[in-house]
Amino acid sequence: MDQQPRLVSVNGRIASADLGIDVGVRLRQLEGRWLAVTDFGGVPEVGIGATPRDALAASLATLGARSAAVLMADPQLFGLSTELRQPA
Repeated sequence: MDQQPRLVSVNGRIASADLGIDVGVRLRQLEGRWLAVTDFGGVPEVGIGATPRDALAASLATLGARSAAVLMADPQLFGLSTELRQPA
């Protein structure tokens, strides 16, 4: 019997008060690749990567290297990582 692939999907937010940026984050695993959709200012940005972190970094790239690095260091990402590791 064929087993359906496990859908991995997590939603959350990351932010930086210093930069005045609040970003909605959606992470999905699709056929072994990761898709990140970030939403800041009502404009969605899509990133694809081999890992959730790679996909998220790609989706934040339009903010610039400094802003993306600050957001990637947001402690809220630990919560998203925990959700990704929990079995379905």
